[in-house]
Amino acid sequence: MVKGPRVIVHLAVLAVLVLAPGCGREGPPQPPIVRIAERTRDLAVFQEGTEAVLTWTYPSATTAGGALPDLESVEVWRVAIPPSKEPRGAGPQQRQLAVRLLTGQGERIARIPKNELERYTRGPKLVYRDDLLAWYEANRDRMPLVLWYAVRTRCCGGRESGFSNIARLVPRTPPEAPAWKPYELTAGGITLHWEDDGPVLVERQAPDGTWQRLTPEPVSGGSWEDSGVPQGTTWKYRLRAVKGGGASPVIGRPGDVLEVPYPDVYPPPPPGSFVCLPEPGLVQLRWEPATGASAYRVFRRKGSSGRWRRIAERPAKATAFVDRTAPPGEVTYAIKAVDAAGNESEAATCTTSVVAR
Repeated sequence: MVKGPRVIVHLAVLAVLVLAPGCGREGPPQPPIVRIAERTRDLAVFQEGTEAVLTWTYPSATTAGGALPDLESVEVWRVAIPPSKEPRGAGPQQRQLAVRLLTGQGERIARIPKNELERYTRGPKLVYRDDLLAWYEANRDRMPLVLWYAVRTRCCGGRESGFSNIARLVPRTPPEAPAWKPYELTAGGITLHWEDDGPVLVERQAPDGTWQRLTPEPVSGGSWEDSGVPQGTTWKYRLRAVKGGGASPVIGRPGDVLEVPYPDVYPPPPPGSFVCLPEPGLVQLRWEPATGASAYRVFRRKGSSGRWRRIAERPAKATAFVDRTAPPGEVTYAIKAVDAAGNESEAATCTTSVVAR
C-alpha cells in the first residue's frame, strides 16, 4: 500500500512535535504527598474518684497544617514508673526516653476507632476515663507508682502520629465529700451550706436526671448560692471534695444528695427605670423588664393621695403603656411585676402633670 502525501505530512509533523525540545514536557516528577496527623500537644489528666480522666483536642490537622479528612483511630497509652526511676527534665533526649518507656514498658490501653469517637467527644475535646481501681488491684504490690499517659492518632492508611505530650498523674485516695448543713431560701435563690473541710465542686440534677456541675472551679468557705434558680420545684444537689490543685487535682466521689423544695412564694423584683412622659391628653409609660415576671399591672391615682385604680395588665414582653384616659392635673402611676404563681412585686412609681388636649 502506497502512503499518500497527506499521510506523510501528518507523520512528519508528529515527529517534529515529539522531538522538539521542551514541547509538551512536564516538570520534574514530584514525590507523593504523605499525610500524617499532627501530634497532640495539650493532653491533660486529673483524677476523679477512682478514675483518671484524660482530655485533649480532637485531632483535625496534618503535620503540614492541612485538614485531616481520613482519621482512622486514636490510641491511649499508659506506663507506670516508680517515683525513684521517673525521668526528669525536658528536651529532645527526654522526649526520646519517654517514647522508649511508652513503647518498651508501657501498654496501649485503648484504640478508639473513628466510628466510636462520638462517645468520647465533649465539644472540641476528647475525654477518656481510665479505671484506676482495676489498675490498683493489679499493681498493689508495686506501689507507689507514677502514671504517664500519652495519645497518638492513626490516619491515612495506618500511619501513626508522634506521641503526644506526657500527662503525669500520681494516684491518690479520693477525698470524701463534706456533710450538709441547713440551707436557706430567698427570693434570689438557694444558699447551700456544708461543713467547711476544704474546696468542693457543687452539682445540681437537671430535669432530665443528669448531673450538671454548677461551679467550674472549686469553691471554699462552706457556702454557695445558686442564684436565679427557678422556683416552684424541688432541686437536688451534691458535693465533690477536691484535693490538690494545678493541672491534676483529685476529685472525690459525689456525696449525699440534698433535696431542696423551693416553693414559688417569692415575688419578682419591681420593674426598673419606670418613667411617665406626659403629652396633651395622654401619658406614655416606660419601664425595664423584671426578672421572672409573666405580666405587669399598671395602676393610677389622682394626685399623691387618691385611691389606686388598676388601669391595665400588660404581658411579660411589654415595656410600655399609653394612658389615653388620664385626668388633667397631677397624676401618680404605679407598676408591679407579677410572676406565674401570682406573686406581685413591690410597686415602682412616678408622678406627672397632665394637660388637657
